Amino acid sequence: MQAVPVKSTSTHYFVEIERTALGQGPTVLKEDDKPVAVLLPIDDYQAFQQWQAQQQDAASPVPSAFAGEVAAFERLKPTLQEQYGGQAVAIYQGQVVATGDDKMAVLGRVLDEYGSVSCYIEWVEPESPRRVRLPSAWVRR
Repeated sequence: MQAVPVKSTSTHYFVEIERTALGQGPTVLKEDDKPVAVLLPIDDYQAFQQWQAQQQDAASPVPSAFAGEVAAFERLKPTLQEQYGGQAVAIYQGQVVATGDDKMAVLGRVLDEYGSVSCYIEWVEPESPRRVRLPSAWVRR
């Protein structure tokens, strides 16, 4: 990685750099021996953007596969009301894969059939508010 000194004016930086230097990897721009910016070849920048998008997906509190199953449940809900009203349903790959009167039994059937997969199991109830499970809660006094 090369370093290039910059001169600052009141509105912008002035940099003298050879055109061929841009294709040789990152170039650090320094003002008074302190880094202020980096010039990247476009391929490196595009790779960084892809990496950054993957990191944002990984940092999401809800895995994308699970979010897809929740979205499928919401999309199928009118049909589910007619067929499975009052029952628990398991959604996997956008389809109903198991139903029953006990969520744990439904989960057991999913595990037996598909193994440990990301699925969504919920009660089919008319316009009930979504339930949220909080594994831990602090009460402020």
